[in-house]
Amino acid sequence: MTSHANAHIGGKAARARAARNGIDVVTDLTKHRPSGGAPIASDLDLQDQYHSIVLFLEELEKKARIKFRPHLIVRREVPMDNHGSMIVPATASTTCSSDEEMKLNDEQQRQQHDDNTLIEEECCNCNLSEQNLREFTIQLIPLSINNGVDLLSLTKLDLSRNELWKLPSLESIPNIQHLNLSRNWFAELPESIADLTKLQSLNVSHNMLRSSQAALLMDRKLKLKLPDNSNDPSSYTTGMISILQSLQHLQELDLTFNQKCGHQKLFNKIQNEISSVRTIKMTINFPRPEGAFVGASAAERDPSLLRSQLEPWSTTCLRRRLVSDFGQEASSPEHSTRGDVMDQLLQLYAEELEEDDHDDHDHGGDVHASRTVIRASGILVEESLRKRMLLVLKSWKNKWTNKNLERASIKAENYMILTSPASWEPLGRKKRQKAEAKLNAHLDIWDLAVAVMASVDEEFSKKFTALAVTHNFQGSPHIDRQNIGPFWGLSLGDFEDGTGGIMVECSARVVAHVDTKNRLSEVDGRFPHWVAPYDEKKDRFSLIFYQTMGDYQKIGPAIFDPCAS
Repeated sequence: MTSHANAHIGGKAARARAARNGIDVVTDLTKHRPSGGAPIASDLDLQDQYHSIVLFLEELEKKARIKFRPHLIVRREVPMDNHGSMIVPATASTTCSSDEEMKLNDEQQRQQHDDNTLIEEECCNCNLSEQNLREFTIQLIPLSINNGVDLLSLTKLDLSRNELWKLPSLESIPNIQHLNLSRNWFAELPESIADLTKLQSLNVSHNMLRSSQAALLMDRKLKLKLPDNSNDPSSYTTGMISILQSLQHLQELDLTFNQKCGHQKLFNKIQNEISSVRTIKMTINFPRPEGAFVGASAAERDPSLLRSQLEPWSTTCLRRRLVSDFGQEASSPEHSTRGDVMDQLLQLYAEELEEDDHDDHDHGGDVHASRTVIRASGILVEESLRKRMLLVLKSWKNKWTNKNLERASIKAENYMILTSPASWEPLGRKKRQKAEAKLNAHLDIWDLAVAVMASVDEEFSKKFTALAVTHNFQGSPHIDRQNIGPFWGLSLGDFEDGTGGIMVECSARVVAHVDTKNRLSEVDGRFPHWVAPYDEKKDRFSLIFYQTMGDYQKIGPAIFDPCAS
């Protein structure tokens, strides 16, 4: 990939991938949604062409919010770190029994003692946390502590809350006992930790570790050196031991909150192979903990239920919403699960629904009625283009029925994704050839789709990098996490007018129903969205034009129709 100066790319994972590929990525927290909802006052850009829509949606949310929570005229501020993650105060904890409180107090006292000890022994501690580092060198250590420090005296190194994804040789600091790499960009453990033979605790929480033995250095063998014959070359042996196993003094390994590194089988393997480690921490997300999610995927979730509509949000976003939109105190991720957070949030929504005098109505468990639903519509596409497009799509459906469901997590009879040549650049040869062959096989759809898009927005018709072609897409609340900006959507078919539009969450208490029938409508798919109900016996085709490459666009309003009302 080519290098782009000061590229704005959204999302921790996307920025990390770009940085590894040599792109100079800018970390700009103003590009990220701090509350998992509509923009807050500090996000408003008076020069933005959609400023009036932002204000309109914000006023609707504010009106609904202060009806139940008058003290939240302005949302509560949500503290964030350099990754756009919520910072939970150290005092935050869930409700616990007296015995648990005593244990917690004891633990806090022990922690305080440990902290005091570290303060007394500053010469043994190097703190490089929150320095916006993308590259760590041993030369940085003397700059962070007393000049002339003996590197051999260091026992603790804190590199947390940076943007690191690799480490250099650590041979010059072999006496490190505690290494903190939490909240960085590591996809695998750095091999250089093999230099830290006295390591007792390793914290790699809140990274992007892959769920594999290779990523955890469990399949890379070392030559062992017997301790009594340090100068004898014959003391080296090729024992069957991995880098992780070689850390014979390791007592605590923290792998929590690595989304891809949470398989129970992997945890069991670590326990079996590294029995010397007293404490291994891992956030198990597969098999999914009971109560964490409803349905295995968006395709299996009832879109009429509020929980299904909230499910696409990450647990962090749900926590932010509790604080920002409902005024609750932040809870520590270590003490409350996703299921706990979701239950608390649904209870708060239910209380507002009950207070709104809807408690006498039977919603079948759905509290969707507590959210304001507004209508919006896009731009009518020229009739001749619509007719030609519909004929091409019907031919595609008849030829490919039940053979091209490429996105199993979405409920649809047919689902196909075509990509532009511009998006093939980072692909390997085989993947590129496959994408090219697929586009050539459906060039009639692509070329006509470009013409349709150009009739409404010529600039975007040249920029979009992917086209999702669907037949009878239903429900499926989801977020398009790969998108770098809003998408345009068009639906065609004989389904009834006013149905089958795109439902999109605009904020905690406001949802929009965007009419896409025969219309191209702009929607930000980085908010939860789903297809509104329609007669399933009818045909509904859709085209979704979106970008996965280019400059990341700041998330603003979920809809862009100035006539929204």
